[in-house]
Amino acid sequence: MGAALTQLIPISELAPGAAGAIRNQVIAGLLALASSEMKMPIEKLVVRDLRPVEDLALYSSGTTAATINDWLFTTAASTVTGFVVINSAATPMADQRYVALYGVKDLRNVYDVKQAAATVRAVLSQVVSLVKINVGGGDKAIWDLTKLQVYPNEMVGISPSAVIIPQNASYAISLYKCNGVASVIANILFEGVVVEPRGKVLSP
Repeated sequence: MGAALTQLIPISELAPGAAGAIRNQVIAGLLALASSEMKMPIEKLVVRDLRPVEDLALYSSGTTAATINDWLFTTAASTVTGFVVINSAATPMADQRYVALYGVKDLRNVYDVKQAAATVRAVLSQVVSLVKINVGGGDKAIWDLTKLQVYPNEMVGISPSAVIIPQNASYAISLYKCNGVASVIANILFEGVVVEPRGKVLSP
């Protein structure tokens, strides 16, 4: 058995087709796990996209539960640097729901900054340097987002192995606030999928 590969790899450093292959492996593995544990045939399961609120119980700011499905998280008013949990730790993963997280996208947009008569292309400053995912009381991954910044036109990272959050499991997703500035937006979207029975949310 090989070593656990939990690192985040910039998508620009992956071979063509590798990101799609990793995603397909993640989906196949999650389907097999859910099917086995729930004793349901794969044909009765659905694979769908993540929802920030209903699936991950993300906060919108500090410890305020989000009410809108948007990935933009505003850090608390405190200027303290360090890890900040961005989901409701009191909410375990829902019954009959399995989640796999296998990467992140940096959502910072390139925008125009007017300086005198010239228009300068600039990139918003990132306020998060690390992502930590804890499942069942143990840290499963710590992803370094700063590696993505050398590829400003493709700030996407993929992990060779996903972090799995099984049904009813406790979990905590934390962002490392690196700049000590209060109430700033973390522009982070998680790459992941949900597997659950048909009819729970979708009935394709």
